[in-house]
Amino acid sequence: MNKDLILKRMTACAALAMIFGAASAQTGTGAGAATGGGAGTAAGTTATGRDASTSGNTAAAGKSASKVSSGDQKMMRDIAYANVSEVAAGKLALERSESDDVKSFAQKMIDDHTKAQQELQTLADSKGVKLPTEPDAKHKALAKVMSGLKGAAFDKRYLKQGGLNDHENTHKLLQRVESRANDADLKAYAAKTISAVDQHLTLAKETAGKHGMGTPRANMSGAATDNGTMGSRAPRGAGASGTPPTSGSGSAASGGAGGGMGGAATTGGSTR
Repeated sequence: MNKDLILKRMTACAALAMIFGAASAQTGTGAGAATGGGAGTAAGTTATGRDASTSGNTAAAGKSASKVSSGDQKMMRDIAYANVSEVAAGKLALERSESDDVKSFAQKMIDDHTKAQQELQTLADSKGVKLPTEPDAKHKALAKVMSGLKGAAFDKRYLKQGGLNDHENTHKLLQRVESRANDADLKAYAAKTISAVDQHLTLAKETAGKHGMGTPRANMSGAATDNGTMGSRAPRGAGASGTPPTSGSGSAASGGAGGGMGGAATTGGSTR
């Protein structure tokens, strides 16, 4: 009897031990899963927070990357279009022209405007501004037309467009930049470059005159010709000989750039 009782008690204790052991294992698993899930959720939330913060910072950095106003950025891009268009037109002239003086003019445009574009690119990089590297749509269309011309027909079209019209427009652009830009470095670039553009226009008029496109006159700033080489700006209002222009001569009028633009626009009458 005592042995049977002892066996029953031992069996009951073993059964209870098994029940409590199973319950303890379930409790541990639940706690572990809860802990793991909580940690994973917290980690995920933290990572998501960091990602969102990083994304926000990147977007903010993109918006504040440029150090100049939107107006100044547009001016810089417009100057870049002028430079790359002159270079492209000059390269086309080397291929299509049969005139040594036109080819010489074209090579100078390539050299000078390439240098001007490099200086502008350095400035743009320092300000966080992206510049175009190809001519605008208008000049691409003109290049397509001009690529079908050759000899004298090409020379006259090139000198009128790339030599006269484009340099007159670039002069106006640089003059506007010099007076209206907010960025001091951009204003200084325009002031420096406008002299070379004026000298290019003088050379273009001289070359055009050799090809029967009217009598060349002083450039828009009134600076005496020096074959288009880079140099300092001459006093405005002086004629090609350094003397003030006479009334009705079509040269740059004294008193500033406004009169200069008018004088350039009437060059020779037949160049437009």
